[in-house]
Amino acid sequence: MVIERRYTACAKTILVGEHAVVYGADAVAMPLHDMRLELSVRQESHDTNRPLLHIELGGQPVSPQLVEVAREAARLLDIPNPGLKIAGNSSILTGAGLGSSAALCVALLRAMAGAYGREISNEDLARLANQLEQAFHGTPSGLDTNVVAHERVIGFTRQGGSRPVSVRGNWQFALIDSGERCATNIMIERVAPWFRNPETSQRRIDRFNGLAASAINALESANHDELARAMNDASHLLSEAGAMTPVLHELRDAAMASGALATKLTGAGGGGCLLALLPAQDPEGAKKFLNRLDNHLGARPLIPVTLKGTPYP
Repeated sequence: MVIERRYTACAKTILVGEHAVVYGADAVAMPLHDMRLELSVRQESHDTNRPLLHIELGGQPVSPQLVEVAREAARLLDIPNPGLKIAGNSSILTGAGLGSSAALCVALLRAMAGAYGREISNEDLARLANQLEQAFHGTPSGLDTNVVAHERVIGFTRQGGSRPVSVRGNWQFALIDSGERCATNIMIERVAPWFRNPETSQRRIDRFNGLAASAINALESANHDELARAMNDASHLLSEAGAMTPVLHELRDAAMASGALATKLTGAGGGGCLLALLPAQDPEGAKKFLNRLDNHLGARPLIPVTLKGTPYP
């Protein structure tokens, strides 16, 4: 009997620290539990001299690049000759700064490890997934794969890795899709001069470190105003660096006019999504707020997001 197993990974968004984390700054990120990539995997009989690795996403065969990523996942897990049929679907927007490639790398490793009985900790999962992400983003910091692997809010530095953040209370956000897309490596090159300026670089990294500390303190103390200040200040800095577009600025104005406490881009920028922090209020009040924001946005997709309180593990 062929046994089919299912494995998933979530999306993510960054509260503070896009781009800056690449240069050693602190960052804070949270999982998006309701946006997920799901893989079903089953072992296939095959000639051991001819490995079989068949992958489909959304009912369509994937690119040769992605097949190579899967082969690399098998190598990292010490699976020398994988015979697997993997099929997947995803509700994660691609190219929108929501960690679609990190989710794919994490889910691939989970699926292959599960199919072959390999034990893998969340720490190893994040580390190996970050190696796989190099196929998509060159030298990723590790932030995305860490928050996706652990599925909880984390603080992160490239040198020190991840640490869990306790979240007090429930928080309401909204994701607004700009409809624009830009490759991560292009945006990294675009903002690099702003971060690498020898006269200002350390001061700017220190500023991001302070904003990350404020964001963590805000989450731990349920201080919406403090998180709003941190997000808005981070948004201003990323705009200075050149990561915002005119469309993102328009969406920011619409969200703030609707009563959002803060907005900032997600991921590398140049398009993608805008994350809006909503006021703390009862569920019915939040629904009315989202309706008001939706009316301001017109046809722009609007995705409600709830971050639930989580204690330290």
